[in-house]
Amino acid sequence: MMQRQAITHLVCDCDGVLLDSESIALRMLHRELLPLLSPLQQDDDRQQAREASLHHAIANRLGMYTDLLLDEVDVEFALGLAPAQRERIKEVVAQACGELAEPVPGVAQALDMIRLPRAVASNSESARIEAGLRRCGLFAQFEGRIFSGHDVAHPKPAPDVYLAAAAGLGVDPARCVAVDDSITGVRAAVAAGMHVLGFTGVAHDRRAMAHQLMQAGAARTFDDMKLFPQLISELIWLR
Repeated sequence: MMQRQAITHLVCDCDGVLLDSESIALRMLHRELLPLLSPLQQDDDRQQAREASLHHAIANRLGMYTDLLLDEVDVEFALGLAPAQRERIKEVVAQACGELAEPVPGVAQALDMIRLPRAVASNSESARIEAGLRRCGLFAQFEGRIFSGHDVAHPKPAPDVYLAAAAGLGVDPARCVAVDDSITGVRAAVAAGMHVLGFTGVAHDRRAMAHQLMQAGAARTFDDMKLFPQLISELIWLR
């Protein structure tokens, strides 16, 4: 059996790992899409179940391009999204995430304790990633090593952006540990051949998300950034 390569580099997703913006995106998308659900007359229980299903459908797709997320949810729930509605929703979500995102609790301290070269690999646009990191005091940690799904052939769940990050760091993907909070992102990092940790600290349902991230291929999950340095240390020494 081939010996696993030692971990030498760290690659982080942005939204939901570095910045607490996934919950904002979920709230905004649910708020904007809920009025488009066709009402079920005189059946409150079924209507409430349908609204809950919409919420879960959005949550399970966080990490996708917003366009693709809207495409899939539109088809699943027959929302009938018009192009103008789609563009307005994207603008609302982007603005809210840009203005309201905060650092994930404890992430700055955790990164300070992890002595690995690092990069960001995100499906968000580079300008949005940089603005969010600057706003939250994390830009210096990743300056010059920000990789966007908008700049590669295929976004997550394809491995392209994670492969681009490894190439930018000048390292074999097998020497990287990726940290992602979405099913989409975990699948991308696994496909890239990286070691993968799933973070659930800002998930709506941490237990359910941990299960889903493990199903997607994460080796371990964690819900508190205080655990992050120790998990990285364990991976570094794993042979």
